[in-house]
Amino acid sequence: MTRWGSPIASSAAHPHERTRRYDASGRLGNAPQQGPGVVAPVRGIRAVNVDAAIGARGFRRWYERQLVESFAYLTTGVLSLIMMAVAVEMLEFRSTAAGLVALVAIATGGGGMCVFAWRRFHHLLSRAEFLAEQASCGRCGVYGRFAVVSSRELPDAPGGCSLHVRCRGCGNEWTIA
Repeated sequence: MTRWGSPIASSAAHPHERTRRYDASGRLGNAPQQGPGVVAPVRGIRAVNVDAAIGARGFRRWYERQLVESFAYLTTGVLSLIMMAVAVEMLEFRSTAAGLVALVAIATGGGGMCVFAWRRFHHLLSRAEFLAEQASCGRCGVYGRFAVVSSRELPDAPGGCSLHVRCRGCGNEWTIA
């Protein structure tokens, strides 16, 4: 019985049931990913290609995640820029050598982190916008409702890959390059 007095017919009656993922033992969590879309782990973190990420979440959710992640990098960059400015402002040449070295190290670290965060923000945002510009079906005009048929890596392309996709509404196929 639910809180409102009506029984739940099945476990799929939960409104978020289709977004939950279960591993091989049936426990809630991320199922291990295997296949062509998963790149070898880097320091314990799995790097997933664009085609696998879009295939797993759908284009609209992938695009939203890319925007959130890119603006998290932008926020990190602004905070590290503030950290660098505060460290430079606190520099006094009359202080001890250890204090001076520490402030210069903090300022250099903040500057480096700011540059890294800006580059990562720009990369994620430009890739997401590049793919979003081509995400509309040419036949029915639906935005972002497609399934990835195949993909090919193109390191020189702004998106990093070429996606051959099929519209879920009308079946039209096109290439996002």
